[in-house]
Amino acid sequence: MFSVIVPENKEPATRRSHKKSKGGCKMCKERKLKCDEIKPTCSNCQRRFISSQPCDYSHLTSRASRATPPALIPRIAEGRPSESGYASDRTGTSLDNGENSPIILPTSLSAELLDPFRTHPETRVAGINVLLKHYLGTGLYQSFPWQPASDTNPTTAFFVPLVWRDEVLFHATLQFSAIRMDSEIVKSCGVNTTLLSAECIRLLRDRVENSEEGGGLKDETISAVATLAAVEHKKGNLRMLRMHMNGLSHMVSLRGGLNEIRLTSPMTANWVFWMFVVTSPHLPFPPLDSILPPFIPTDHNLTLPVPLSHFSDLGPQALTPPPLDFTALHLAEPIASIMTSVQHVSQLVPTHNAYPTAQTSSVVLARVCTLLSHLLSLPPISISEAREGGEEGKKGEIEALVTESARFAILVHVFAPWRGLPPDGTVAINCILHQLMTALKVVTCLDRKETNNVLVLWMFAVGGVASVGMPERNWFVSHLAEMVEDMGISSWEEWKDAVSRCIWHERLYVRGYEKLWGEIEKKGGEIGE
Repeated sequence: MFSVIVPENKEPATRRSHKKSKGGCKMCKERKLKCDEIKPTCSNCQRRFISSQPCDYSHLTSRASRATPPALIPRIAEGRPSESGYASDRTGTSLDNGENSPIILPTSLSAELLDPFRTHPETRVAGINVLLKHYLGTGLYQSFPWQPASDTNPTTAFFVPLVWRDEVLFHATLQFSAIRMDSEIVKSCGVNTTLLSAECIRLLRDRVENSEEGGGLKDETISAVATLAAVEHKKGNLRMLRMHMNGLSHMVSLRGGLNEIRLTSPMTANWVFWMFVVTSPHLPFPPLDSILPPFIPTDHNLTLPVPLSHFSDLGPQALTPPPLDFTALHLAEPIASIMTSVQHVSQLVPTHNAYPTAQTSSVVLARVCTLLSHLLSLPPISISEAREGGEEGKKGEIEALVTESARFAILVHVFAPWRGLPPDGTVAINCILHQLMTALKVVTCLDRKETNNVLVLWMFAVGGVASVGMPERNWFVSHLAEMVEDMGISSWEEWKDAVSRCIWHERLYVRGYEKLWGEIEKKGGEIGE
């Protein structure tokens, strides 16, 4: 991609590809190759050797040596000496950029380096290129599901710049990459994970104790604490996990809540939210969004012609068949409005056209995380209070039970593709799945005339798809076999038309629902025998 860097006031070197050199460096003469005599290292030697050393031109006496510009004379980078026993990864030319920190330029471009210009923060840990490669090549695109192309990816556009400019978050990200990679590979590359862990804690402590007012509550610092919590979650170190999560909760509170963080860095807020979800089997999920924050589409250059949906401006306006009136199916507000919103955005995922810019991607992801956070922040519905009041109390009981079940079904449906993504929230998602089962078990005791509808059918279907490969799958299949018989659903087309009227991800779930229908048909046949 690059050949050689020369100062702006210097003419580029003359091409010599069609002319045999009369001299050349000592190595090229021994290998009998044409040498372009680029100093300090010719092109042949740069390609042959991983760590290029300056070429030997001492045997040339008739050719005047070209002076190296003073601005590019390498000097030892200032800073603390390495404590790892390895050579520092940051060597090269230091140029003052007019601020407190110098810009470090490499003495030569090395093809084996992931970041040849070394634009990342200073580090005392050796061998970090393998960790950077893993993060930028793999981990980056697994942060959240439905990641669009890189040019519209909100993580690459808005979160990576935070990593690249903050040394605390940078080291925390390296440690997260190291814990996810094979330990033998990490060791073979010379990465001292003990030093890396110590550096993370030292830098974080220094940031919190010695930074200016508010410096310890920056978006980058909050992201770093969330990342360190992800590291401890991967290790299974519950003591350290609780410490980091308690600190993270305190930092969010001092910032004024999660929505205040969304105003400055939506991706940081998304990352924090997901860590609270992942750790919910160990720590109670805090009420991050007990009140749903307002969403004004015009603030994002969007319009909202239909007030029921937060995403109706981004996708198809006409649906066939027409949208369901969820309130008529005993679904209370605001869950009914949230369900409409999630249904609309589900039509956009994961098509590239749905995300014309990284900003649009960020808006969609942040709002989805906000809706999910609100659903998790709501307190359980009191069934005993809903039962009071005679006939009205009976309707209130049905509404409360259906609404509570729908809340868990929405969470399971949206979270299911997040299983296995780092940090792995599979246990947390399975806990929500069991909450859905508990709520639906009570719904099955209600009058069938009130519950045999597409909404309740969809909630059972969500659990069935999410429980693939689990013992709970048979529980959902058995109930679904009974429901489809009562509702007169006898084919895959009728089944798909029914469940797709609620929330439906065509590309993500069509195969899962089709496989589930096959099991339902088989179960129905077994029951009928």
